[in-house]
Amino acid sequence: MKGFVVKRILFLIANLGSGGAERQIITITRLLKQRGYEVELVCYDKTGTFYAPLLYEDGIYVHWVVSKNYLSRIIKIRNFIRNGNYDVVISFLDTPNFLNCIAATGGKTWKVITSERSAKETFFKSLRGRIFKWFQRYSDHIVCNSDNAKNMYLKYHPKYSKKLLVIRNTVQLPKIDSRYEPKKYGKLYIIIAASYQPLKNPLGLIEALTLLNKQEKSKIKIDWYGQKSITGDTQVYDLAKRLVEENHLEDVINLNEEITTIADKMDEADVVALFSRVEGLPNVICEGMTIGKPIIMTRVSDYSALVDENNGFLCDWDNPESIKNALVTASNLSFEQLKKMGDISKQKAEELFSQKIILDQWASAIEQ
Repeated sequence: MKGFVVKRILFLIANLGSGGAERQIITITRLLKQRGYEVELVCYDKTGTFYAPLLYEDGIYVHWVVSKNYLSRIIKIRNFIRNGNYDVVISFLDTPNFLNCIAATGGKTWKVITSERSAKETFFKSLRGRIFKWFQRYSDHIVCNSDNAKNMYLKYHPKYSKKLLVIRNTVQLPKIDSRYEPKKYGKLYIIIAASYQPLKNPLGLIEALTLLNKQEKSKIKIDWYGQKSITGDTQVYDLAKRLVEENHLEDVINLNEEITTIADKMDEADVVALFSRVEGLPNVICEGMTIGKPIIMTRVSDYSALVDENNGFLCDWDNPESIKNALVTASNLSFEQLKKMGDISKQKAEELFSQKIILDQWASAIEQ
């Protein structure tokens, strides 16, 4: 692709729901448009439109090529890409990556960039995962948002080593209108932003909360905000709600639906937390650090680069006692200690997620 000049970029993702990958693709899309690229999106599932208004505000066009039939979806997306006269097609998540690569079979004149966002080792080892990863031979670049994800590719698909790039998530926060009041409820106030699905581990957190004694419970207030279901099945949310009621934890944790003003909620909090079983690079942690909050998170993704004893607490997703201990230790911190940890989080974020650095890396991948 010598002399390759990028004019039009197409981003491909399943939908525009409230998930972390969707949030990141919206951020990158808007920043690239501000840099002068012509950017569009195509989605094939209209059940998630949470972030669509942000794109419409920026004049970014979203194509909806919807089909519930898998074969029809493959054909429609392939035809859309091949007939679209795009210079670069960038996909996020496993199925969109597969569709992106399928479109490139039979020859192409555009650049294909696929992006790994979750790095689930079970998927790498599964038959479906092996088939999907085989098709990534058609990628010009495979972008990983963590060193953890890159290492999984090197372990299971070393033949792609020259295609691999690590570009961490960047953070584009909206204007924050809230005002932080330390321990506003007279308790350590914790915000979690994650969907209610097993890998985000809401049930593990609730189990940890049941281990708290009465005094420890009185020191903690948690608000969880997230989509009730990714697939339409609200079983995890419903079970979590029931367990909160059965264990009389209503004064400790609230289970809320997703909101567009989550940055305000994080700013109001003393701590931002995430208790996932697995993550690519968790947006909520990146955003919490950028806002300047201490962090509680499980040992997932590039946790060692994100959190240490200076800016937060680490715990194990499958050990309720470990989660409980992190919560109790954080609840005993003074405002001065919380502020110091938050300042260190912000400093780390500036070094890791600088908008200019991340955008320059994406531009380099696009233009190479």
